[in-house]
Amino acid sequence: MIWHIARKEFTEITRDGRFLWTSLIIVVLLLVSFAVGAQRYTEDRNLREAAAAEGRQQWLSQGNKGPHTAAHYGIYAFKPATPLALFDPGYNDYTGTIQYLEAHKENLASYKPAADSTALQRFGDLSGAMVLQMLVPLLIILLCFAMVSGEREDGTWRQLLSIGVTRGALVAGKAGGVAMALGVVLIPALLLGGAIAGLMTGSNDPHDMIDFPGKILLLTVAYGAFFAIFVCLALIISIVSRSSGAALTTLIGFWIVAGLLIPRLSTDLGKRLHPTPSAFAVAAQIEAGRDKGPHAHEPNHPNHIAFRNEVLAKYKVSTIEALPFNFIGLALQRDEENGFRVFDEAFGAVRRSYEMQDRIQQGFAILSPFVAIKSLSAALSGTDVAYSNDFSQAGESYRRNMVRVLNDDLMKNARGMSNYSAEWGYKAGKDLWEKIPAFDFDAPPLARIIGRSLVSIAILALWLVGSLALLLSVARRARIDA
Repeated sequence: MIWHIARKEFTEITRDGRFLWTSLIIVVLLLVSFAVGAQRYTEDRNLREAAAAEGRQQWLSQGNKGPHTAAHYGIYAFKPATPLALFDPGYNDYTGTIQYLEAHKENLASYKPAADSTALQRFGDLSGAMVLQMLVPLLIILLCFAMVSGEREDGTWRQLLSIGVTRGALVAGKAGGVAMALGVVLIPALLLGGAIAGLMTGSNDPHDMIDFPGKILLLTVAYGAFFAIFVCLALIISIVSRSSGAALTTLIGFWIVAGLLIPRLSTDLGKRLHPTPSAFAVAAQIEAGRDKGPHAHEPNHPNHIAFRNEVLAKYKVSTIEALPFNFIGLALQRDEENGFRVFDEAFGAVRRSYEMQDRIQQGFAILSPFVAIKSLSAALSGTDVAYSNDFSQAGESYRRNMVRVLNDDLMKNARGMSNYSAEWGYKAGKDLWEKIPAFDFDAPPLARIIGRSLVSIAILALWLVGSLALLLSVARRARIDA
């Protein structure tokens, strides 16, 4: 019985001109978004790979110079994007894409594409995720708002019940018909769009493709659950509303509040409750912390003198030239290690504020399934804030290893030299530069993403189970007459 009802609903839906035109618009937008996203992803990837290769070549061919001079010369790290970024750009345009790695400083990623865009351009960004998150729910509303309320108004609801069809079977059949119609529209469009994107990008980087099939599978399940939630909610409103017009008004109102207002409210509230420290405050904290270090470049500073005397006493020598290693190399490394602690404290506070803001946003998913799907989609696509933090921390780990290798070389190969001679007279070459590997960054594995997104996953599942349970309950008590 349910199958026959679903097939009947599917036939009626596909014969409706409004459905055909709306579906065509959505399909075109999906295909265009995939093509545009793939083109942008490919261009960005090619530019990033070319810049990274050029930067690597410059590092290796910088010639003979002091290791610490090379540390100041530095290296640029470029944030890679996973192929799923072409589907959901998330926060990519609002987080930095390049990180400069140099001695003495932990630099945050900079060069944000959104900074070079106008407000109108930022508002008009088109992506596959935006189409699925915002437009497909509107299509579901169009399909479902009159399914029960309209039949009550026409008198056919009473006729169907009078021949022995149960309310539950009717509602289940209608839901099945909507699911079939959505499948006919979305599945071919997504497969074709994915094929287009795959042909345009051709990405086979194993670092970008970590757990890629699992991420796509979870993304598919998440969006399937999101659409099922909206089908249930739309049918519930159609059942309890006294007219089709009232059902449509209620559903559009829910779409506006849950899809537009609540996500914005969650962002603003997160920033208010857990404000990010100002750049001035962070810089002042770093400066105060770094001032406690040995001041390797200031031989007359009290900290430098105290550290030098401590080292001389430890090795029982009277001059730094008598040490079994070069003193300035040790002082530079000790200064860096002091900086590591300072940077961890200062930037750790910034990252914790972002994490708390994200938790508040995820918590708002209890009021809106849009929040849950947006958060989970960006996380799986590698375009959320956590991914950007991963990149920044990977860049900092690389920087710390770089300065350690360079300082170790100075300590070992400039022993017996004075501070000035070691820092400006000793020269290293390509053999040392090659000891610093090329920067590489792996996308986070699926298990880590799931761990970060447990709140969104749990709330999305709660919305699905709750809406299904409420639909079954409401269906059993559906009114016969309008």
